Amino acid sequence: MTDKRGNLAMKHRRIAAVLAGVAATVVVLTGCSTTSPNSGESTASVPQDSKKPSSLTMLVTTSGSENGLKSLAKTYEQKTGITINFVEVASGDLPTKEILAAKSKQNTFDLAMVDGFTLASVAAAGALVPLDSYLKDDTAYDYDADFPQGLKDYAKYKDVSYTVPLSTEPYLQWYRADLYDELGLKPATTWDEVTSNAKALQTAGYLGYNPLYNAAGAAHFYNEMLVSQGGRMFDPKTLKPLLDTDVAKKVMNQYLALKQYGPSSSTSGATANAVQAFQQQNAGQMVLASGWWPTINGTTSPVAGKVATAETPLGKLGTYTPTSMLYGWLAGISSASPHQKDAWEFLSWALGKDNVSAFIDAGAAPPARISTTSNHELVAKAPYLTAEAEAVKTGTTLPRIPAMSQIVSVISQGINAMATGQQTVDAGMAAMQSSVLNILVQAGAYKGN
Repeated sequence: MTDKRGNLAMKHRRIAAVLAGVAATVVVLTGCSTTSPNSGESTASVPQDSKKPSSLTMLVTTSGSENGLKSLAKTYEQKTGITINFVEVASGDLPTKEILAAKSKQNTFDLAMVDGFTLASVAAAGALVPLDSYLKDDTAYDYDADFPQGLKDYAKYKDVSYTVPLSTEPYLQWYRADLYDELGLKPATTWDEVTSNAKALQTAGYLGYNPLYNAAGAAHFYNEMLVSQGGRMFDPKTLKPLLDTDVAKKVMNQYLALKQYGPSSSTSGATANAVQAFQQQNAGQMVLASGWWPTINGTTSPVAGKVATAETPLGKLGTYTPTSMLYGWLAGISSASPHQKDAWEFLSWALGKDNVSAFIDAGAAPPARISTTSNHELVAKAPYLTAEAEAVKTGTTLPRIPAMSQIVSVISQGINAMATGQQTVDAGMAAMQSSVLNILVQAGAYKGN
């Protein structure tokens, strides 16, 4: 997933460990939450300062989104006199700092980047202010009309908008347009076509596909392949894991079969390594989050100007609607901030329609507003927006439950074991099903119905 985030394998392991460590804190905080999870209204116990602050503080992590916000903050200071101070935090440490601020009610920051992956844990702890009232009243932000429903759902926990989209990064099909032109290939519309393109590329001396089977992030790549063919890892209604179904096994075999066309680092490298392979080893195609566009197509990239994107190939192996997974950074307001209204005014301005072009120029992946993905000038700057617009129309998310970080780590480790020959698909899928089911039951997320 994501903007330029480095080693995802290490990231997911750290997040799972961190969230497990603050589980008790979450329980305590939920009992004395400063928000009303069902009303969408702030009931913050922190007194609000009626005076305009001279500065606001935002927690950020290394990413294109951070670059975009920093570039806009300078203009905002000139416009309002309010300085935006940025505190850089390792991505795996963000949820801990956000939760502990709510527990202590100390104003250590006003705003924060939130990974969609950890939103459930942070929101359940009462660390974020519900934003629905701001979104309803802020007509200039135009949330209702200008954001696809899938993106609005992505920013919610239990039907409450605790965040707004900061970046939109669905998984897309990436391919080397120059190699496709050379070999007369077209972007795949099915996964069978992905395989046939991989064979043609390999025969011509290129890497046919660039897969990833690392021990933490692999679950996301497998899940994209599963969801795009009508499968799901969980029953959408009951959260029962579906990892031992025929569809899940068939897609896993498809996913593992792509290993023969990729680099030797596919079982050990992180997402950043896969991106490097795509840039440096003549890999012909891969599936990857759209937020990597500034990195892969940047002026210093060896493949700048040679890369194109398309929607993830679709299929109908399962009974659910084939679609893509939505990922990306979110932005929220701390429930411990005494300047919540001022914090919202900065978010509304920075992420408003008028600043999308500047956001892209700074190397950030903007939220996929309808007005953004349909704007020809913006699409010319970021061509992936065309494919992204289709992906977000029906895109879906992983279930918003606090235990999801742990579950993704377990599934990724299982995939790695299968990809390295330590387990067969049948044994590996059965083991993952059992482990995930146990986690869900212990977390109270699956009731056995």
